[in-house]
Amino acid sequence: MTATTSRTVCISGGTSGIGAGLVGAFIEAGDRVVTFGRDPEKVAALAQRRGQAVASGALRLLVGDVTHADFREQLVAEIRDRDGRLDVLVNNAGVILSQGDIEETVEAWRTTLEVNLIAPFALTQGFLGLLEQSAAPVVINMSSACAQHPFETCTSTSYSASKAGLEMLTQRLAMALGGRGIRVNAVAPGVVESPMWGGASDLIDSTVKRRHRLRQEAIEPCDVARAVLFLASEDARRITGACLNVDAGYALG
Repeated sequence: MTATTSRTVCISGGTSGIGAGLVGAFIEAGDRVVTFGRDPEKVAALAQRRGQAVASGALRLLVGDVTHADFREQLVAEIRDRDGRLDVLVNNAGVILSQGDIEETVEAWRTTLEVNLIAPFALTQGFLGLLEQSAAPVVINMSSACAQHPFETCTSTSYSASKAGLEMLTQRLAMALGGRGIRVNAVAPGVVESPMWGGASDLIDSTVKRRHRLRQEAIEPCDVARAVLFLASEDARRITGACLNVDAGYALG
């Protein structure tokens, strides 16, 4: 992968799971990372684990909710005042609030769409001016293999629908922002060992055995991070509007 100079990277939901893996990968690549989460304890735990990066200024952490407009404004101001530009935006924050099809509540749907679909649009919109200050701006949205087929193992309809919407948003933004030199892509993981799955270890095991065609193992956060690093790199300079599956064949059906 082509080496890059130090970039300013913003990762939503970077305190655990895939997000924490992304934070570590970009720091190790020599970039400056700004990330945030809603849970102060998780933010503090990440600060402790990444103490050296925090001390050097390679990692900055905030506590806030991506669905709140005032926090998004604070985040944009933080990066504008400290960095003057944004090179990479990774819309990673996501939730699965409930399981079911018609049984899910409207409230669960609303919150899921706010976090998984509306917030990525709002963050991209809010950062547009700072992205335009970058020599090679990139937006990467975290989708899911559940967006691509109504698998019976994807047991939250609101989650699957929100991620399907995110993939279309990725394509629409790629069309809209290409003329400004901004690339927009997505990554769609399969089953990842992540706190998002909670205590559903049995579901993870059965899904991996049935759907992961490659080695029947859960995806690790580092696998997803490698794909994101590639899409954020100069090696992917002609790639926009794409969704890269990191799913061990999950979406093959």
